[in-house]
Amino acid sequence: MSASPQVAGSVTRRGATRRLVDRADAALTAPGPWYRLLEVHTLVALVIGLRLAVRDWTRIADRPAILTQHWTVVGWYPGAPPAWLLVTLQVVGLLGVVLVLARYRGRVGFVVAWVAYVTLCAWWGSSGKVMHNDVLTVTVAFPLLFSRPPARGETGSSVRFGWPPRAALAVLATVYLLTGLQKLRHSGLHWVFSDNMTWILRQGAVDRAGDLAAFVADHPWLAQGLAGGALALELTAPVWLAIRQTRWLFAVAALIMHTSIWWLLGIDYSAWVLTVAAVAIPMSLRPDRRLLRTRVAAPVTVTAT
Repeated sequence: MSASPQVAGSVTRRGATRRLVDRADAALTAPGPWYRLLEVHTLVALVIGLRLAVRDWTRIADRPAILTQHWTVVGWYPGAPPAWLLVTLQVVGLLGVVLVLARYRGRVGFVVAWVAYVTLCAWWGSSGKVMHNDVLTVTVAFPLLFSRPPARGETGSSVRFGWPPRAALAVLATVYLLTGLQKLRHSGLHWVFSDNMTWILRQGAVDRAGDLAAFVADHPWLAQGLAGGALALELTAPVWLAIRQTRWLFAVAALIMHTSIWWLLGIDYSAWVLTVAAVAIPMSLRPDRRLLRTRVAAPVTVTAT
């Protein structure tokens, strides 16, 4: 007895979905050269180190305890942390980055740096408006916590070296995509085609860009073009980052977008720009090319996983 058309169609769809998942899994877990993981791992650690170093985290201690909310990962801590604890976390996190750069217990160093960074960011954003300046760096670094970077003298190509930078790239694309989808969810295409960007520029522009912001706001097609370009970049991020040859173009586009936001509105998205570059630039190179050296011989696949 033959199956009904509905059942046959359902089986066909499940089979197509399964094949798609298998292809994605095979692409993610394919072997990769040792130096690509080392490059991405080191560059993301440097971004974390820079964020830890340049911010005055002791300002968190000056906030009244009543203004501290308790819905972050450090919500269990009563009140505001003391300055000595904040400085200790900052120093410990920076020491973790040093371990990564020295290639001495780099996996442990990366975890230490990430935990310190997440803790400080959680305290920083535990009062007032939720800030997402560090969200991309935190999330992109997460899959790298489970990787084991190559030790000194360790070379070759394996699944162990291949999946972590690809996972970081996938997370990068997902964060940008979700950012765009959230705009559509809350505002739809009105986020682009209404006077939304016009009012953002009129009310939020910083002094240095007052004249430029006013000029853009006075020309709706320019304001809508800025909004549309940002939304399009976010929604198409998975496409840009899925193709090796366009990954560096995405990094350039992200630099332009976030720099324009900083210049016009004063919002610092430098961590996003640096995180995109740390992942997308090395991953845009051919497998036989290293970031800071010339072409190398094709790596020999090893069996370690």
